[in-house]
Amino acid sequence: MRETFTELIALLGGEADVPARRDASGISIGGSIIHEVGTVRMGDDPETSALNGFCQAHGAKNLFVCDGASFVSNPDKNPTLTINALAWRASEYLADEMRQGNL
Repeated sequence: MRETFTELIALLGGEADVPARRDASGISIGGSIIHEVGTVRMGDDPETSALNGFCQAHGAKNLFVCDGASFVSNPDKNPTLTINALAWRASEYLADEMRQGNL
């Protein structure tokens, strides 16, 4: 993809000066991208996790953590779509809990 964009920029009369962000094996160079995950673990047991399966804090019913913090491990790929899905799920749960008067 880098080569494609470099060619497009050249065709438009520009000059691409973008350093490589991956090493020879194709793995991103440390510090060039980052997806911080796993800082507020999700799980069923309050003794081993801070959040339940809906990203709600075990100890504070009105606290929801809707980002990558709930992951118990780091995925191989970009976690954005998973974060979106978890946030959507948590939002639907939160709205339902509010309608029932639980929050």
